[in-house]
Amino acid sequence: MTVEVSRTKRLRQQLPDAFRLPTDRDPAPEPRHLAAVCGWAALLGLGGMAVALRAFVGLVSASRAWYAPTVIAIGLIGLACTIAAFASVHKRRLPFALLGAASVSLLLGWIVTGL
Repeated sequence: MTVEVSRTKRLRQQLPDAFRLPTDRDPAPEPRHLAAVCGWAALLGLGGMAVALRAFVGLVSASRAWYAPTVIAIGLIGLACTIAAFASVHKRRLPFALLGAASVSLLLGWIVTGL
């Protein structure tokens, strides 16, 4: 029980610091770091547009009850991970881990929509 309490306490202390928008007092992210995050997010956006177009066609043509909630949930998870990557851009590795999770979400979207 004490292990769970200490993990919870540690998460409550670390999460607000990891996911916050940078302030004027924070150092600017390294330009290469920011460019890498922006480039990866741009590729995710282009891939996401292809999935969204295919999902739209699937929603119009198919009447499967599971399809719409699944596609929407996958898209929202990927979008949330990408937004969180930008919110944590002042960290070194966290944005890339989040963009990796968004990439997995994009791959799942491709699989579900049949691309």
